[in-house]
Amino acid sequence: MSTNFMIAAALAVTISGCAAVAPAAGNQYTSRDGKLNIRGELVDSSRVHIFVNGDKVIADEVSLVTGDGRFDGNWQGKPVSADCATAAGGKLGATLCTVVVGGERVTLAL
Repeated sequence: MSTNFMIAAALAVTISGCAAVAPAAGNQYTSRDGKLNIRGELVDSSRVHIFVNGDKVIADEVSLVTGDGRFDGNWQGKPVSADCATAAGGKLGATLCTVVVGGERVTLAL
């Protein structure tokens, strides 16, 4: 293999690691340093609430047809987004929301 290919492959692995989403952490996630707590809940099978350090920053509804939704909020001047999708069948934990607070990204199962 060429040196350029090896460098490109190593770079691709490094970049993909930086953009990785933490695996589903139940409905709550605490950062390694303990300074950030992200929690989500699904109320009445459609209303998504996202909390950051106890502050409700998102309160919106997923589509009743698809169970999906994209929401934005703000916490202490930092943008917060949640991209949610619901698996067919509507089981408990079937709604997964990828939540981004500043640079911290986690997937919650609601």
